[in-house]
Amino acid sequence: MLVLGINGSPRKKSNSGFLLDAFLAEAGKLGAEVALIDVPRRDIRPCMEYTVCEKRGTCPIDDDMAAEGYTLLRRADVVVVATPVFFYNMSAQLKALVDRCQALWARKYMLKLRDPSRRYRRGYLLSVGATHGKNLFDAIELSIRYFFDAVSAGYAGALTYRGIEKVGDMQRHAGVQDDIQRAVGKVVGPLAGRRKVLFVSRADACRSQMAAAFARDLAGEQLDVESAGWQPAEAVRDTMVAVMQEKGVDMGFRRPRALEKAFGGRPADRMVILGRNPEAVASSAAETVCWDIGADPAAPAEVVARMRDDIAARVQELVDRAK
Repeated sequence: MLVLGINGSPRKKSNSGFLLDAFLAEAGKLGAEVALIDVPRRDIRPCMEYTVCEKRGTCPIDDDMAAEGYTLLRRADVVVVATPVFFYNMSAQLKALVDRCQALWARKYMLKLRDPSRRYRRGYLLSVGATHGKNLFDAIELSIRYFFDAVSAGYAGALTYRGIEKVGDMQRHAGVQDDIQRAVGKVVGPLAGRRKVLFVSRADACRSQMAAAFARDLAGEQLDVESAGWQPAEAVRDTMVAVMQEKGVDMGFRRPRALEKAFGGRPADRMVILGRNPEAVASSAAETVCWDIGADPAAPAEVVARMRDDIAARVQELVDRAK
C-alpha cells in the first residue's frame, strides 16, 4: 500500500508541511509505504495547453511530472494533498501539478479508460489559512475534489485550520496529533489490513502487470496488490498497454519494479509467479503458486491478447477463492 503525500507549500518548515509529515508518519506506523512529492522543490512546470493530452492521454512536457509524478499517482492507494491558503485557493506551485493532471482526466473521460485502482483509492486534503473567514477553504476544497476525481481518488475528507500563520503554529495547536491519528485511521486504516498479493515475472513488463491490474480492478478493496520482477525492465511493453486498452483498462504510466522493493521488503501473503522458472525467485510468502504462462518479448498483439485473457480468467478464480 502506497500513501502519496503532495506538499504544495513553498515555505520550508511550513505548517501545512508539518501536517503532511505527521500524516505520513502515522500511515507508516500502519505499515504503509510512503512517498512525497515536494512540489516547490521539484521541476514541475505549468500546463502549456498543447492539447496533446486530449488526443493521446499524455503530456509532452519533459519534467519531474513526466519522470515520476504520474507514475506515483497511478501507484498510490491514498493521495494526501497539503497546501496553505493563497488568495482563497491553493499555492501556485501545487496548482501547476493539478493542472498537469489534465492528462489523467483525458484518459478517464475522453479516452474512456478505467484506472484499476479507482474503486478504492482515496484522496485527503490538509490545509491551513491565516484568517478566520467563513469561506476560507471553499475554493481549495472544490478544486481538490475535481483533482481527486481526475486521478480516480474518492474524496475522503479534509483537516483545515484557521488562524495559522507563524512558523510552528501547527506544532503548538492543541489536539493536532489526535486529529491526524483519527484522519489516518479513517482513510488509511481500512486499507491496512488487506491481504498482500504479489504477482512476479522476470521483467515485470507484461504478464505480472496485467495480473496485478485485473486483481486491483476486481478486488482492490480486499487485496493489497503489487507486481514485480527479478530482472525488471526499463519500461512496460507497449503491446501490453495496447491489449489492456482493448478491455478499457488503463495501464498508462506504469513502470516495472524490482522484487526487493515490493511491499517495502515485507513478505506477501500470496506470491504468484508467472513463468517457467520459479526457482529464480526466493519466496518468503505464506503461499506461493506458479502459473505456467510463457512470454516472448516479440510476440504479436494477438498472442499477448490471448495471454491477457488467460491471466484474467486465472485472476478471477484466485479472487473468487480469496473471498
